[in-house]
Amino acid sequence: MTNKTNSIIKIIAGAVAAVLLLGILVVLIQINASLKAQDDTQSDTAVATRATDDDVDIVVAYDDESANGDVDEPAVTTAADLGTPEVTTTTAATTAEPETTTEAATSVAATTTTAQTTTAATTTTSPTTSNATSSSNSNYSSATGDFTMDTSGITDIEIDWHSGSVTVIPYSGTTIQVSETSASTISSSNVLYYTVNKYGELKIIFIKANNFSSAGISKDLTVYIPTSMSLDELSIEATSADIVISDAQGTLSVRDLSVETTSGNSTIKGITATEMSADATSGAISISSCTISQELDIEITSGSATIALPSGTGYTLEYETTSGTVTASGSSLKGEGRTTVGTGNLKIDVETTSGNVTITN
Repeated sequence: MTNKTNSIIKIIAGAVAAVLLLGILVVLIQINASLKAQDDTQSDTAVATRATDDDVDIVVAYDDESANGDVDEPAVTTAADLGTPEVTTTTAATTAEPETTTEAATSVAATTTTAQTTTAATTTTSPTTSNATSSSNSNYSSATGDFTMDTSGITDIEIDWHSGSVTVIPYSGTTIQVSETSASTISSSNVLYYTVNKYGELKIIFIKANNFSSAGISKDLTVYIPTSMSLDELSIEATSADIVISDAQGTLSVRDLSVETTSGNSTIKGITATEMSADATSGAISISSCTISQELDIEITSGSATIALPSGTGYTLEYETTSGTVTASGSSLKGEGRTTVGTGNLKIDVETTSGNVTITN
């Protein structure tokens, strides 16, 4: 009985040992399979991550995982690994296209700027003229010959004339009209010349400065000025020419009127002015029907002057004579002195060398 029992115990112990060994083997196999699966997953993830970080195209191929026993397992391989050309060149070309577009835009902008400049130049052309040639820019216009001009922007008129006459006529029109006549033929090189600058100053000249063919020619200038204009300054200078400002068609208003003659006479009639001055060398001055509010200056070298003020005009006279006489309100004055008539509001300054000046009201 004892021997039989021992045999049974041995058989049972052997069976238990076999079961335990089998269980351990199964556990080991499962652990090994789990480790291998984890290793494969990590390997594939790493490859995919590298491919994404390198910003390259990804294609499907088969990697060699023989070291892990996964011969047929799909893997991730880059286009560079397969020898496939990259698209970097294409991308660079695409990037360069906007630069071409920018250049085109710059060209368009340049064209637009040119068009605007041309328009500005067209806008600043010289004033409308009759039988005149002209040149201009944004600050200055010049032309030759008779002309008609809009009064817009004109504040001053200056006339410089030689040999002949200058006649200024205020009238009811709306444009400045300028013309010249002569007993001789006025050639293209002998016509008047005028300019307008950016300050609104119109200057009329006997002849262009660089023309010398005018020797011996005499011309008569006529200037029509709208009575609606309120000029800041009207200045006339003449040599061997008479100056006439006529009120036959209207009265002109100007802040500062000045006339100066050499070997010529000046006649001023029907002007309303704040200040007025008249100078004569070997000529006569006649002023009448003028309203002058502040100051009148008269200078005579070897001529004479007659000033007829509106009735009741009060003035303060300052005079200086060499060998001439100043007559004011019936009194003859010589040398230097000062006298007041009436309110004395108007200031009159007279200087004469060998001429006589007469003031009446």
